[in-house]
Amino acid sequence: MQKKTLLAVMTALVIGLAIVYLLWGRQARRSTEATGGEATAAAKGDSPSGQASRITERPGSAPLDGGLAVSTVAAAAIEGEVQFTGVAAPAGKLHREADPYCARHPMADPTVLVANGKLANVWVHVVKGAPEAAAPAAAVELDQQDCMYAPRVMTAVVGQKIVVRNDDPVLHNVHAYLGASTLFNKSMPNEKATHIEYVTAESGVIKWKCDVHPWMRGYLGVSRNAFQAVTGADGLFRIANLPPGRYTLEAWHEKFGAKMLEVTAPARIVFAYDGTEH
Repeated sequence: MQKKTLLAVMTALVIGLAIVYLLWGRQARRSTEATGGEATAAAKGDSPSGQASRITERPGSAPLDGGLAVSTVAAAAIEGEVQFTGVAAPAGKLHREADPYCARHPMADPTVLVANGKLANVWVHVVKGAPEAAAPAAAVELDQQDCMYAPRVMTAVVGQKIVVRNDDPVLHNVHAYLGASTLFNKSMPNEKATHIEYVTAESGVIKWKCDVHPWMRGYLGVSRNAFQAVTGADGLFRIANLPPGRYTLEAWHEKFGAKMLEVTAPARIVFAYDGTEH
């Protein structure tokens, strides 16, 4: 009888030890999986909770826990300035006396605008390395105000619409050239004239002139990508949202022509003109 009791106790003890061992093994495996998950998250830049350290929404993709997705490569910018290292002559007066209305508004020649050694109205754009872009839905607007084209220099993407307005109560005609070829030549009798609309078809510089008022000039830089800018009065520019990488940039000025630089984005660069170009 004592032997049977002892055997039953020993059997129960073995079974108990086996159960404890199984439970311990399961807990150890869970701990190992959790530790491995944290290491993977850290390598990806994620926190153990599933929240990304740098995140962005990606419509159409499968989100992580919490509806967030890991970000792609951050966008870069190319910024800088266009310097004028020569001696800039004072802007001369435009002779507009032939038209009484235009003569009411004296104007200086805006061809070369330099302030604090920086050059305005320079078109800076990526000519190599950037993907082509669809034309923006919004139109580029060109005004004729006080017998001048405004703005002096603009940008567009191939396929983008251009809308030209006449805000003056006098006759202007918009003669547009791409290189030596006429794109269109349309008159606008006064401020009540129907707007001119034109859709850009090629890259390059479109030049506007008015055959009635020969001092009226304007320029539109047309690119196949969206990475472009025009220097302001401070001579500065900034091209944003570029993928990091290698690019060829061109700076173009109506009098001094074009200069090119190879850059790796992100970057801060300087173009320089000394006034002897062209």
